[in-house]
Amino acid sequence: MLTQLIGLIAATLTTAAFLPQAIKTWRTKSTGDLSPFMFLIMCTGVLLWLIYGLLIKNTPIILANSVTICLASIILFFIVRPDRTQKIKHIAIWVNDIEQMKDFYINNFKATAGKKYYNRKKGFQSYFLSLSSGTQIELMNRDNIKVHESKNHFAISVGSAQMVDILTNTFKQNGINVISWPRLTGDGYYESMIEDIEGNLVEITI
Repeated sequence: MLTQLIGLIAATLTTAAFLPQAIKTWRTKSTGDLSPFMFLIMCTGVLLWLIYGLLIKNTPIILANSVTICLASIILFFIVRPDRTQKIKHIAIWVNDIEQMKDFYINNFKATAGKKYYNRKKGFQSYFLSLSSGTQIELMNRDNIKVHESKNHFAISVGSAQMVDILTNTFKQNGINVISWPRLTGDGYYESMIEDIEGNLVEITI
């Protein structure tokens, strides 16, 4: 009886861990920071656990993995489905005092700050601040760059890494200046950078 109870509690906790991410993914339809390969392996593993539970007729394993496979499949669906919706992902600005600017947007616009990214080699640091709508502001600071000498940029989300590649190559073929080719950056974003026809910087991202 105790063994069964421990199994049920463990199953409830591990299954419930998927619920917040599944709800967020369903609401926002956004999975840009999630790994398709990881979730594919996860879904396969959970399915095998479910089959195993059915074979040995173990109730905690069957219940936990039945619910988990449903929640994980919701997330996996939004990861792999083609998303053609293009939207402003974030607007990035160079700042002199990154900590004061972060506090300004938090205190006045109720923004939520993510973890600071710091590249020691380049002397570059940044914060992503999320507004209630989901739009983000990227604050950027670099040791050897003065704000008035630098260009700000905005980022357009195109839904997938494949679309980032396709659009970047299309721009190049059409004579648009490609500043940087598609790549995974140090802070985990897959992106490229172009100049529009008047020289404004546009980041193309997932």
